[in-house]
Amino acid sequence: MAWAVILVVIAAWGAFLLPEVIGSRKSAPLTTTQEFNRWTTRIASVQRPAGPQDIARNRVLTRRRRILYLLFAAAITSLAAAIWLSAPSMLIAHIVIDGAVAWYLAMLVQLRHRREALQAVTAVRPVSDGVKEMPSTPDIHILASG
Repeated sequence: MAWAVILVVIAAWGAFLLPEVIGSRKSAPLTTTQEFNRWTTRIASVQRPAGPQDIARNRVLTRRRRILYLLFAAAITSLAAAIWLSAPSMLIAHIVIDGAVAWYLAMLVQLRHRREALQAVTAVRPVSDGVKEMPSTPDIHILASG
């Protein structure tokens, strides 16, 4: 029974990690679109100077990436220890770590959606081409004759 659970966990991790390792999705149109977006983002970041918000954002992204790598390493290590030692307690620890990885990924996705929604709400106004806008209520002068 324990081996069946271990095989299910290995299969789940394999289904998640192997497509990226093998690279079979490299020719998919979605990947090409993502590469184009990365390329245009790099060009746009070169055109504008990095401000304190950009530096802080890069630090946050680096910290999140390190935490994700640490969680993946802990999951792989706990799985290897569970297989090597054949200990049910290590398997339980691995399942708990898998839950932490899933929770962290869900949190990152939620933060990304929240950031995208915030960017959509605070869209940049188009720059005026020098044309003066009409006032919302025009001045009306009534001349009384009498």
